[in-house]
Amino acid sequence: MCIGIPMHVIELDGVFAWCEGRGRRERLNALLLEELSPGDWVYATLGQAREIITPQHADEINLALDGLAAALQGETNLDAYFPSSSTTSMLPDIAPSLPFKPEQTA
Repeated sequence: MCIGIPMHVIELDGVFAWCEGRGRRERLNALLLEELSPGDWVYATLGQAREIITPQHADEINLALDGLAAALQGETNLDAYFPSSSTTSMLPDIAPSLPFKPEQTA
């Protein structure tokens, strides 16, 4: 499984997009996206811009990735990293094999 990251489109270069996110700058293949403009946010994985996302969704993903990094450093209180009910309600669709039930949050 790959983990993608949100990236902010800075500049378009043919079928490529120069993007910044999580402290790095990358040239992504944007061929999969028809309506891409500088200023858009994309979900990026394996050198590809896979999907245009909202700035709010980018913030949620970044916060979740921060939570993952915190967990790997031993942090156990991760509630602050997952404030959105939409994010937790999407987990069963994103990772159906996990034993997660949305009603367990609260």
